Amino acid sequence: MSGPVAARDVLALFSQTRPLFTALGDERRQEIIVFLLESTDPRSVGEIAAHLNLSQPAASHHLKILRDARLVTVRRSGAQRLYALNAADYPQLLTPMRDLVTLIVSCAMASPPR
Repeated sequence: MSGPVAARDVLALFSQTRPLFTALGDERRQEIIVFLLESTDPRSVGEIAAHLNLSQPAASHHLKILRDARLVTVRRSGAQRLYALNAADYPQLLTPMRDLVTLIVSCAMASPPR
């Protein structure tokens, strides 16, 4: 597939994956994901903030963006909010990104060199 139809498909996939790119595009959010990957248990905002040397409001801001993109989950434990990776949804969440990369490569390979 190439041409205007494929380009519109790429644009549609960009639109679908924008929240994921926004969430993953920040170095602090990447660090939060790595910290949660290395953790065996869910972590509180305070633990995440302390580990990354962030204020709690800054950590909460980044966690909200990750939560809105469905990359992390949150549950209450008493007064704390505990965050963990939403790994169960990762295949569904990441499929459009994989499709986007595949389509871009396909379109680029089908385009004549300039």
